[in-house]
Amino acid sequence: MMQVQFAFPVTQAPFWALAGVGMLALMYVLLRHLERRRAQRLHRFVEAELAPRLLAGYDARVRRPLLWLTVAGSLFLLLALAQPRWGQAWVESTRASRDVFVVLDTSESMNAQNPLPNRLERARQKIQALVSQCPGDRFGLIVFSGDALVQCPLTLDHGYFLSVLQAVDTDTMTEEGTDIAEALKETLAAFEEEEAAGGDDEGRLARAVLLVSDGEQVMGDALGAAEELTGEAVLYVMGIGDPEGAEVTYPEWMLQYRRIQRPNEPHLSKLDEKTLSKIALKSPEGVYVRSTPDNSDVNHLHQEMETLRSHAVSGELRLHLVNRYRWPLTGAVVCFAAEGLWIVAMPNLRRWRLRRAG
Repeated sequence: MMQVQFAFPVTQAPFWALAGVGMLALMYVLLRHLERRRAQRLHRFVEAELAPRLLAGYDARVRRPLLWLTVAGSLFLLLALAQPRWGQAWVESTRASRDVFVVLDTSESMNAQNPLPNRLERARQKIQALVSQCPGDRFGLIVFSGDALVQCPLTLDHGYFLSVLQAVDTDTMTEEGTDIAEALKETLAAFEEEEAAGGDDEGRLARAVLLVSDGEQVMGDALGAAEELTGEAVLYVMGIGDPEGAEVTYPEWMLQYRRIQRPNEPHLSKLDEKTLSKIALKSPEGVYVRSTPDNSDVNHLHQEMETLRSHAVSGELRLHLVNRYRWPLTGAVVCFAAEGLWIVAMPNLRRWRLRRAG
């Protein structure tokens, strides 16, 4: 059985069908009323029975097709507005989207259990919550510690993005340390590569970077890198952790990356909000938020991201029912054109009737 759909849900079909019938009935009554008023004006000067004799070629039946052509044209127009769909075709889906690179800190300090269960797991939860609120946006993932790497390019496939996110841990990067500057430079390079692959100026206005870190930086010029990113994307920063700090133990081999006086002993790792705020403020529209137990932080970031412009992004090919609105629209155009031609032809019909009567 052929599947047919309209612009409105199937459950609303009876309502719209009744509304359409009502509109056509009202139009028919109105047109009949106008024809009667026209006949009354004519009969003020000539009796109805004498009109065919005194008025050359007069016949009231000649005007009847005008009424039915108007009603039929209106019916086809309503069907075109309903946008009937049947038959399937492969269509490339296009949606309004923003490009968001998530830059995630995977250094050893993200293992600190403040907040619980640890900073990295809390960061994952916050990123997942943000992705769920942005179903039309493309997300990419860059992880960093002493170095930075694109783990997931920009994609509309949120399932793939989240699976990559779940696989990330503090052992993902082989080079230890915390270099936010390198992460931001890698983000800038990823955007430039995306633009070279077919981006445009409109796409540049729809870019955002979400840096998720505890801000405990031990190398690199993060503020300088953030300033280089200005103009290419809006920078949002989420701080994970507690300014009071939490204990984390670093092994002895990490002495070369961090200032640890006694290895294998607890180190107090603090959330550096001062540095993270300065990084965010390097972007004119940048925002810094601290992670909260609820999702108020994610909601705030989402509201800020909604102010960004979006651009059209092509997605995967999907089977869609073909919109056949052109067919009833063609019928409406034919009916209204025939109505105009009939009005033009009416004087010729009267002359033909006169010649035939003579």
